[in-house]
Amino acid sequence: MSNKEKAKAYHTAVSEYDESTIKKMVHEGYIQHNPKVPSGRAAFISMIPKLKAYGSKIENIRMLEDGNHIIMHHKWINAIPFGFDETAAFHIIRFDNTGLIAEHWNVMTEMGLPNASDRSLLDGKTEINDLNKTEMNKSKIIELFNLLTNEGVEKIITTIPQFFQTDFHQHNMMLSDGVESLIKAVQEGSLFPRYIKQHAVFGEGNFVLSISEGMLSEKKTALYDLFRLEEGKVAAHWSISQDIPTENLANNNTMFNF
Repeated sequence: MSNKEKAKAYHTAVSEYDESTIKKMVHEGYIQHNPKVPSGRAAFISMIPKLKAYGSKIENIRMLEDGNHIIMHHKWINAIPFGFDETAAFHIIRFDNTGLIAEHWNVMTEMGLPNASDRSLLDGKTEINDLNKTEMNKSKIIELFNLLTNEGVEKIITTIPQFFQTDFHQHNMMLSDGVESLIKAVQEGSLFPRYIKQHAVFGEGNFVLSISEGMLSEKKTALYDLFRLEEGKVAAHWSISQDIPTENLANNNTMFNF
C-alpha cells in the first residue's frame, strides 16, 4: 500500500471514529505539532469520542506526496470541537521507515464566504500532473519566498508579477483574482503577511505547498500557501493562516520543526 493509500485509510478511519485502525497506523510516540494537543498516539485517540459526539468528518480535496510526507487539503464538517461549523485545513503527516504515522502538523480556519472572485478556500482544480516538473516548481516557489522574506515592498511589487499568471485564480478570502489585487495587498500591508522565514516546501507535480512563519494583523502567524503552477508560473493560490500561540501549550514541538 502506498503512503497516499495509507493516508486515505487513515483519514477515513478518523471520519469513522475507528480507534482500532488508528492505533494500528500511528506510532505510539507520535510527534504532535498542533500546539493544543499533547504528543503521543494516546492523546490523539482520546479526541476521537469528541469528534464522534459532534459528527465531525473529513472531506479530502487534495493530497500530495513528497518523500515520506503526505500533504492533505481537507474540509472538516461539523467541526465544533475545533470551534467552527466547517473548516478548511491543511494536515501533513510523516511516515517513518516502518510505515507508521510518526509526526503531524496542521493549520485550519473557518470556511467563510467566497471571496470577491467567487472562489472558496478549497474549490478549484485538483488534478496532479507535470510530475517531471516537481523539483523545478518547488525551486520556483523557494525563489518567490526568497523575495518575500528578504526584500522590501518596492522590490516585491516590481518583481512578483514574474511569478504569477496575470489573472491567476486567488482563493484567499480577502483578495481577488489577478496580480493587480496581489500588488495592492502588498502595498497596503494589512491583508498581506510579512513573511519572516520559510520552514518547508513540499510538492508533487504542478502543486507546491510553502510553510512559513510571519506577521499578520500584528500577530505571529503560521502561513500555509498552496500553489498550482502552469509553465513555471502560479495559476492558482490557496492559503490558510493560524496564529502561533505562546501560552498554555500542550507540547513544545512548535508548529514547524520539519
